[in-house]
Amino acid sequence: MSTRSFASCALIGTFVVVFAGGGCGSSGPYVWAGNLPTPTGSSSDVIINDGDTVNVRVFNQDPLSTREKVRVDGKISMPVIGEVMARGKRPAQLASEIQERLKAVVVAPSVSVTIEQGVELKVSVVGEVRNSGVFQLDPGANVLHALAAAGGLNDYADTDKIFVIRKSLPQRVRFRYSDLRAADPKSIKFTLQAGDVIVVE
Repeated sequence: MSTRSFASCALIGTFVVVFAGGGCGSSGPYVWAGNLPTPTGSSSDVIINDGDTVNVRVFNQDPLSTREKVRVDGKISMPVIGEVMARGKRPAQLASEIQERLKAVVVAPSVSVTIEQGVELKVSVVGEVRNSGVFQLDPGANVLHALAAAGGLNDYADTDKIFVIRKSLPQRVRFRYSDLRAADPKSIKFTLQAGDVIVVE
């Protein structure tokens, strides 16, 4: 193994151990991007994440309304009812939960939740790319955008071994570079989230 390959393997291994409990190479479970459910692209599928700013409006109850940034523990603090877990929920789902809890203090409360400001989309790209690092991407960016930010694949890259590691997923998601370049719908519509790690082997 060359010094360059060894260094890349060590770097990849560090990220995989931290995020997925695996090691270098193709060890560890994965699922092909093409086998994932097709995303609908509906705004109702937006999930609240740490760092998002949510605007909670209680109709005709301004003292109970609030604008809060989701903390690192995934919670926001609401007047009267206290802390509410927001992470991983859709805005309508969170609104419904807050509405139920407010019934103890308000007659027939009506609650709406919107994500006012999304968290910065920073992802890491490591392995066989020209410039490994952490990159700030635009909301809605996909794997191809992240690879472009890293300067593209280098001469040592295996174009069939591109993985996304995400804390909330039980296994890695695997991509083919040819599918990304050909705008394969399931590969392109897989949008990145803050904290994702893209590994090119």
